[in-house]
Amino acid sequence: MPETGSGSVQLLDLDPELARDLDARRAREAARRLYARAFDLHRGRWLPDRDLLTRSRPIGLLVLDGLLVREATVDQHPSAELLGPGDVLRAWDDVDHEELLPRTIAWTALTPSRLAIIDHAFAVRAAQWPEVFAALLDRAARRAERLVVMQAIAHLTRVDDRLLALLWCLAERWGRVVPDGVLVSLRLSHRTLAGMVGARRPSVTTALGQLIARGEIERRTDGEWILLGDPPVAGGAQLDGAVRFERA
Repeated sequence: MPETGSGSVQLLDLDPELARDLDARRAREAARRLYARAFDLHRGRWLPDRDLLTRSRPIGLLVLDGLLVREATVDQHPSAELLGPGDVLRAWDDVDHEELLPRTIAWTALTPSRLAIIDHAFAVRAAQWPEVFAALLDRAARRAERLVVMQAIAHLTRVDDRLLALLWCLAERWGRVVPDGVLVSLRLSHRTLAGMVGARRPSVTTALGQLIARGEIERRTDGEWILLGDPPVAGGAQLDGAVRFERA
C-alpha cells in the first residue's frame, strides 16, 4: 500500500505537547517555523516507500493520527506492537547493521493514519528549540518502556492473565471511565491480540471467552472492550503505577 503525500504541516499545531517545555512566546515562534513533511496511509498493509524515506534523510517518523501495528516474526512466531499518536518510530532497515537472526517485519495501518517525517532539515530548523527534540526523545523512551512492560506481560503463565494485563495496560493510554467500567476504545482482532501477548489465536479466543464468562471484561457490539472491576493486583496489593482515567 503506497503512501499518499500530503505536503508540509505545522508540527506543533498538530502535536502541541512537543512544546510543553517552551514558554508561551517561544512556543508561538516555534509553531510558526517548525514544519515537517507528512504523508497519509490508507487502512491496510503498509509497505514503506524507500524513495520517500531515503531522499529526505529521515531520523524518524512521528505518528500524528491513526493506529498502526508493527509485527516482527521470528521462526513463524509473531510479536505485535500497537502504535498511535505521539509515537516515534523507524520503518526502514539500518544498512550498517548486520542481522544474524532471520526475522520479518510487517506494518499494518488499522485505521487511516498520518505520519510526519522528522528529518535532518527539521533538525536544523529545530536547533534553537532543543526542548522540542527532548520531547521527541522522551516519546522514544516511553515507547521503549512500554515494550519492556509488554515483554513482562508475555511471560505470565496463563493466557487469560496475559490478556487481562494487556487490556489494562492499553487502558492507561486509550481508556476512559464509563458507567459500567473502563472503556478501551480499540478494535483489535484476535490475531493482533495474540501477537501482543505471545500466544496462538485459538488460545486467545478461548481465554477471552473465559474472561467474559468470569465477568472481568465485556465486548461491545462495536468491538470495543469494557474492563469491569479493578486492575489486576500482585501479591494481594495494588500494582505500582496505578491506572488513571479521565471521566467520560
